Amino acid sequence: MSRRQSNQKGEMHMSPYEKRTLPWLARGLGILLILSLLAALLPWSALAAPATATKCATTYEVKRGDTLAKIGNRFGYAANQIVYVNKNWVKPYTIYVGQRICIPEKKSKEAPKLDSKYANAVAAHFAAGRTADSVLIYTFTYPATTVIVKVADASDASYKYTNVGTINIAAVGNNRSFKFKLPSALKNASKIRVCLKDRTTSYLQCVYPRTGS
Repeated sequence: MSRRQSNQKGEMHMSPYEKRTLPWLARGLGILLILSLLAALLPWSALAAPATATKCATTYEVKRGDTLAKIGNRFGYAANQIVYVNKNWVKPYTIYVGQRICIPEKKSKEAPKLDSKYANAVAAHFAAGRTADSVLIYTFTYPATTVIVKVADASDASYKYTNVGTINIAAVGNNRSFKFKLPSALKNASKIRVCLKDRTTSYLQCVYPRTGS
């Protein structure tokens, strides 16, 4: 038999459970109605959660002799905060002369914790010279990794690179010169571009070699 019973006049009587529950249901429906009206009236941007991503206040071009610690001190940040906002970096967080890095807009999180050797590692730097048929590379402060040597015709906007060799910095160290033969197609090029690609970070650093070195 139903909990609701009719009296002789046809009126319905509610059970104690219904008397307790129905007012709460009515309130809930009222709240849902108000929220629906707000959603229809307010723009979506007003309902969205605030952005939490740290933005770049500016970008900085790495100079010779820079370290993450020096750059951080210049802008009032710890080295690990600089690393945190440059999301594509991986250990050993190498920076390169000419690289443009993000400087955070506001104080960022303290992760990751950086070993001091990463924070104080000097920016990777190399120079290049060119003869009629060869390119000469001199590395200064590259990390202990293997780099691929790539060359391209600088007059060609597509920069079609050709690999001419590798340098194992971990094995031979820095402050050394390396000579590589130019491809036949580039021997007569008026201007070439020489690049080192770090196999660990995939970062490509390029220079225009001096002629006659």
